[in-house]
Amino acid sequence: MTPNLFDVYTILGLFMDDEPVTCCPISDLRKFIEDNLGIVPTEGNLTTIKHLWSKVHFWELPPDASPVQIVRYIRSYLLFLISVIIFADASVATVPTRYLQFLEDIEQANKYARGAAALAYLYRSLEKTCTFKRRHFSGSATLMQVIWNPYFKPDEANLG
Repeated sequence: MTPNLFDVYTILGLFMDDEPVTCCPISDLRKFIEDNLGIVPTEGNLTTIKHLWSKVHFWELPPDASPVQIVRYIRSYLLFLISVIIFADASVATVPTRYLQFLEDIEQANKYARGAAALAYLYRSLEKTCTFKRRHFSGSATLMQVIWNPYFKPDEANLG
């Protein structure tokens, strides 16, 4: 069974018909990260953010956190979720900084068609795995596991 948009919505709960998920070039990564997270990693390439760095700096919200701090912690957590659930890849230790673009306006963070993007990302990964004989798989493993389950029937699933 080949995963389709309905499966992505049913299994992952991701919408298909909102704003397209496209990234814009970021001219100043340091400023971009600081504006969105409040702090900037001091080591490594700023095109990716290490999960360990995020865990160290955003593990526990201070009890006296300001609204701005709360939003930054939310961004960090959502960035992690996006990178390990929707756009998972072999570099499980990092997340591309460009994904922060979709969390800049936290009130509008759900306006993107992440389901369509997740499915496209999954198909592209499967194509690379088959064509280039890669040994790793990228994309939603959850989606693939459920789809390949012969007993899964999306129309009978009670997932929410």
